[in-house]
Amino acid sequence: MRLTSIRVERFRNVLDSGDVPIDPDITCLVGKNESGKTNVLQALLRLNPAQGSRDFARLDYPTWLEKRHQRSGEFDAALPISANFELEPHDVEAVSERFGAGVLTGSSFTVSKSYSNELTAAVEVSEDAAVAALADGTGEDLSGATLAEAAVRRKAAAGATRTDADGTEAPTDTAAAATSARATLAERYPDESAEEAVGDFLLDRVPRFFYFDEYAELAGRTRIEPLIKALKTGAEDGLEPEHRTALSLLQLGFANEDLTSADYETRAGEMQSIAADLTQRIQEYWRQNEYLRLQIDVEQVAANKTNGESIIERYLQLRVVDDRHHHSNSLDARSSGFRWFVSFLAAFTEFEEDEDVIILLDEPALALHARAQADFLHFIETTLAAHHQVLYTTHSPFMVDPGHLERVRVVEDSGPEVGSVVRTQLMSHDPDTLSPLQGALGYDIAQNLFVGPDNLVVEGLSDYTYLTVMSEVLRDRGRAHLDPRWRVLPAGGAGTMPAVVALVGQELDATVVVDGGKRPPQKLANLVDEGLLDGTRVIVLGELTGLKKADIEDLFHVDDYLRFYNGALGAKVTTRQLGDSGDGIVSRIERSVAKYNHNDPANWLLEHRSEVLPSLSDETLAGFEELFERINRTLSTG
Repeated sequence: MRLTSIRVERFRNVLDSGDVPIDPDITCLVGKNESGKTNVLQALLRLNPAQGSRDFARLDYPTWLEKRHQRSGEFDAALPISANFELEPHDVEAVSERFGAGVLTGSSFTVSKSYSNELTAAVEVSEDAAVAALADGTGEDLSGATLAEAAVRRKAAAGATRTDADGTEAPTDTAAAATSARATLAERYPDESAEEAVGDFLLDRVPRFFYFDEYAELAGRTRIEPLIKALKTGAEDGLEPEHRTALSLLQLGFANEDLTSADYETRAGEMQSIAADLTQRIQEYWRQNEYLRLQIDVEQVAANKTNGESIIERYLQLRVVDDRHHHSNSLDARSSGFRWFVSFLAAFTEFEEDEDVIILLDEPALALHARAQADFLHFIETTLAAHHQVLYTTHSPFMVDPGHLERVRVVEDSGPEVGSVVRTQLMSHDPDTLSPLQGALGYDIAQNLFVGPDNLVVEGLSDYTYLTVMSEVLRDRGRAHLDPRWRVLPAGGAGTMPAVVALVGQELDATVVVDGGKRPPQKLANLVDEGLLDGTRVIVLGELTGLKKADIEDLFHVDDYLRFYNGALGAKVTTRQLGDSGDGIVSRIERSVAKYNHNDPANWLLEHRSEVLPSLSDETLAGFEELFERINRTLSTG
């Protein structure tokens, strides 16, 4: 069966989550810290935990409502978790084999758990079909009878006797058939209720929930005796989360008495096989450092003497070997991201082949680098969700797939009167709640901007406007213009340009058009020196204009640019008024008139392009044509 929706009520800070649709593959719960994301997963886990037992406790009830609801009776009626499942064909077939064809009439199944930790099931059944399936050979028509009525009739029919020729009494043939049918009815429907019987049957088929959070991370050193005891007895309830993970690790090697064998070779062989298995899994998915491998051993430590005898305590030792640096250290000393990933793989492997397990991940991969989080998101998509439904919480934009926002549920705490609610609509009264989604979309947009190899980085929006508009003008006149392969990227200003170039340059080719004289700014020169930017692809505007410091505006004839400036600012500045100091046009205006927003003239040009562009001077056209020829010569040829 497949989980389709859940509802959490009166559990910690969740008063009523509302019906939360669950995606067939992956569901992502997004929200701030303390919003209630973890509580939603914790309530669902208690329905049928895969490891140990998890019951609801009175302390889980919203504290500020507990006494009032105890008086009103709402406490006893509360159902902190309800889950709806869609029955799959093999579930329907199993019910039919058990109870007869037609008994199950619905395709869904709902399970709830109360604070008394009793499970209740709701399922659509036909009692008529249940009765009809109890054919007893009596020939009696039971149509319309309830199971209780059928039981009474079968009891009466079972008592029917006949007198044989020798005078002895014996059950009639129909009585024997009725006795058999009565036994079948009692075995199938002990409470004489088809809904309860089918519900109880399906309860045994409810998927288990595997939950993993930071508290389940492996320690570098763990005492092994409690683990061996849990292996022998199957009693895991007393284990701490990290000990459960260590137990799962040992079960990778089908752990047995070899773990505590006095013979070192036997012990070491068992540990090496477990370490090799987990290392292979780590190297398959961990891309941050491919030279790491796990080393596992059992350390034996002499403890205090009891009754004159030495006690040997054994500890599971987990070390990480870095073959690149020929160095090893305890797992505790490695990065928190690596420890989390190793621990998750160790814990999850126990359930990897069990498709009747739903995975609940609380803030997974939070300590991982952004690229590693993206790798883990891919791991969820391709590996975990291939065989399991996955629900996870996050507030990291790198753990949200912008291509599947339909999987996202927004969790927000609306205060004590409303509690934590879960929404399918991507909306919130608190903008911080949506920040991971906004971050994910922003990152995706940025990545999509850089899909091609031919990126032309400029300083600001005015540069972008002038280049694109003038390229169109020259193209329409059959002159040199920007090659259509170029993707023009405004960096947001001279100060941020080196950072943008560094980010783009590591992945893709970039050409840079920058203000200045004959040499690029020092920060860009540093990128060239470090091999992050090809020096031949840095175009400084002073090289084209001959000015000591040129801006994109200096490619226009002065009269052309003043037309844009005067139109935008409602001014009447003239060339004579500016004088001729040998500086660029922007510097001359700001020195003679006032500082201004450089985007305003560019925006005015966009608005009045049809009336302005036909009258541009040949000097302006030639200046931009020379720039475009320079830019196009830097196009990558690969």
